Amino acid sequence: MPFVIPSEGGCQCGEIRYRLIGEPIFLTVCHCTDCKHQSGSAFGMSLRMRKADVELLQGAPKQWTTRSDNGNPKICVFCSSCGTRLWHGPGPLGNLSVKPGTLDDPSQLAPRYEGWTKRKLPWLRIEGLEASFEEQGSSHRPASAS
Repeated sequence: MPFVIPSEGGCQCGEIRYRLIGEPIFLTVCHCTDCKHQSGSAFGMSLRMRKADVELLQGAPKQWTTRSDNGNPKICVFCSSCGTRLWHGPGPLGNLSVKPGTLDDPSQLAPRYEGWTKRKLPWLRIEGLEASFEEQGSSHRPASAS
């Protein structure tokens, strides 16, 4: 199923709304420590988007900065009312990593890659991914994921 553009999403309480107006670059399953903590699960997911293709429609998200597992600064954007993480970035290439679970219809997406596989839980198996790489969000990305 092709990705429907525009596609909208928002936080859990509805205070923040955004719209994606361009094609995603790729969707990654990430096994880094920060993504696991942020998602409260065995992995996180990041939908790589060009910053210009993410429009804020409503609300004023807050942000804080941390260091990613590769040591780079990471800007975390979230709703101050409900705490929902909306996206990270912009990263070194100016892209945002949108949290796909905040989309109104995330069913139209399927991950292509997984990152930080050295930190993957040993019991977790994800079938059908094209490639794996170690430093999600760094300059070491899959060649076909430009």
